[in-house]
This record gives sequence, C-alpha cells and structure tokens, in this order.
Amino acid sequence: MTTSTLISLAVLAKLAFYLLIITYVVFTTILYYHWQNYSMSQAATRSTYLAFFVISLPLLIIMSISVLFI
Repeated sequence: MTTSTLISLAVLAKLAFYLLIITYVVFTTILYYHWQNYSMSQAATRSTYLAFFVISLPLLIIMSISVLFI
C-alpha cells in the first residue's frame, strides 16, 4: 500500500506567496543598505524609495488578497 501526499493548488500558492514576501523583505533590506551607504543625493534616495514602495506595495497587496483569500 502506497501513500501519496498531494498538496493542493491553494496551499502551493500560499507557500509561493510567503516565499515571495521573504524575498521582498531581503531585497528591500539590501536596497536600503546600499542606498544609505552609496547614495550621492538625498533627493535621489527619497525618489527611489518612493518609486520602489509605490510600485511594489500595491502589487503585494493585490497578490495577498488574491492568494490568501482563495
């Protein structure tokens, strides 16, 4: 008698989403570190942070709504 473990698509989507969140946090931390240490202009730093969060946070919110409320 063999037993097989099947993971549903919803569980796989949630796991992929959580891995994406971890990757996002690591990438954001690296970006913050580099911009704090190597930035030449405070205005460019502010505009980069603003663009990064204005673009990425709505995408993460949309993905979280679609994945977590399946």
